[in-house]
Amino acid sequence: MKRWIIYLAVLALCGTSSTRATDIGKLAPVEVVWLTEKAGFVYLETDTGDVGVGEDVQSALRYMKSTAPGTIFLETADYLIVEHGREVLLQQVYDVLHPSCKVCIAEKMPDMEKVAEFLSAHEPCVTLRQHQVEMCALPIIREHEGRFRFVAE
Repeated sequence: MKRWIIYLAVLALCGTSSTRATDIGKLAPVEVVWLTEKAGFVYLETDTGDVGVGEDVQSALRYMKSTAPGTIFLETADYLIVEHGREVLLQQVYDVLHPSCKVCIAEKMPDMEKVAEFLSAHEPCVTLRQHQVEMCALPIIREHEGRFRFVAE
């Protein structure tokens, strides 16, 4: 149901835009984004299976959009999971993701489909905006034997 609402919202936005029309069948609304850095490159991966790599978040996003089979809308992402120790990358996503996107930390990239289900039922308590303004501690999510839980550090 939630995805249909997102599809309709994106369709409405595209319909009122003066740019070229977007085929709704090619839309790829994202629910969860994984963010990390390896060997000096920023990596983005979504629950839709799309991957972006670049020198920063913007270039990784451009790469993701250029290689995706559909039109990527990171603005629809409800959850951002950042690799532990890479929290400094959050500074680069404030203008990319919606301020109400919920944020948490993980030691390694989880199974994105399974974590999307978990996060829908057990939302992290910190939004991007809260983190940006208050620099509050981020919840940590752990996976053990295919199950997830939030832990205190």
